[in-house]
Amino acid sequence: MLNKNRVTWLLMLVTGLTQSANSQMKGPRVVEPKRKSQIIFVCEHGAALSVVSAAYFNKMAREKHLDLHAIARGTEPQKDLAVSARQGLDSDGVSFEIKRPQRLSIKDTKNARRVISFCLLPRKYHTIAPVETWTDVPPTGENYARARDAILIHLRELIQQLEAENKK
Repeated sequence: MLNKNRVTWLLMLVTGLTQSANSQMKGPRVVEPKRKSQIIFVCEHGAALSVVSAAYFNKMAREKHLDLHAIARGTEPQKDLAVSARQGLDSDGVSFEIKRPQRLSIKDTKNARRVISFCLLPRKYHTIAPVETWTDVPPTGENYARARDAILIHLRELIQQLEAENKK
């Protein structure tokens, strides 16, 4: 005759084995890799179009509570930020992080979800991260407002694409 403790123990054992078997039948638990969250904007000098794009992207991403962050880079960085970009962003009240233009590196692109370029990039960058080229944006030195507005059109589309990717 089985006593009450032994019956309870047997029930727990059978229940545990059943749950274990059921979880094994479902297959291994798949852990989704964390999506890359960096966007890189690249222009030749890393001083104007990329800076304006990154600043506005970061502002829009914060407003939409997106876990995304943009940086500005150049293929042949100049010494200082373009006056037109700095003054335009200041006038718009949009903060920007970069103090001096920085050169695009392979290390940057390894962490990139997207690279947006305003100039031709060496082929090696295309193999590391998805690269888009925005060739229809005028220089900020010619007309900051027109350049900013063209960038904003692209940024709205880009953010919609990124939000859709996040939902997958």
